[in-house]
Amino acid sequence: MLKSFGLALLLCSSVVSLGQAPALDTFTSPDGTFHFFYPQTYDLLIGERMLRATQGVHLGIPVCDFSTALACVIYPFDSTDDSSFEAAGFSVRTVPGSVNESDCLTYADQAQRPKGEKSESSPLTINEHLFRHISIQKTVSGHSQAADFYRTFADQKCYELQIDVSLSAEPALQRTPKAPSLGDAKAERARESLRLILSSVIFEQ
Repeated sequence: MLKSFGLALLLCSSVVSLGQAPALDTFTSPDGTFHFFYPQTYDLLIGERMLRATQGVHLGIPVCDFSTALACVIYPFDSTDDSSFEAAGFSVRTVPGSVNESDCLTYADQAQRPKGEKSESSPLTINEHLFRHISIQKTVSGHSQAADFYRTFADQKCYELQIDVSLSAEPALQRTPKAPSLGDAKAERARESLRLILSSVIFEQ
């Protein structure tokens, strides 16, 4: 409980530094396996509400898979400027067919994807829980998406946490040792904000 309270305070102070409203809500999975915090000004989509939701304007690549996600948090959309940013979202799902920890954390279901589209997996610890992270670039005509996947194995299930940022045109990605640049300041702010939500996720032991 104290850990959750401390994380909430950290997320609150961090979103203030990004210029966002500090009030937070908590999402807890129906079975109590995990929970996370998110700003109240962001849109939480669960259940039937996912099917009715609209994500951005003229969105080429969705930032939430309505058919598989347990929950999605959509970054507030503002179309009043000239940014190429379309939408961004944080989502959690269970990966079908990944029945053991090895298949889950090695992304066995992604083995057929061309190597140029995804990065090598790397370990990451979030609140004392081990994850494996990969990033994938997606493109369709006139649109692109930077997707970050974080997988962990808990309660005999493979959980995938995902951050997606979609843009209206393929950016000139500037790769660095940490992560590729999105080439758009607004998109970068959105991704950093969603990473704060990721950092608040706690899986019950």
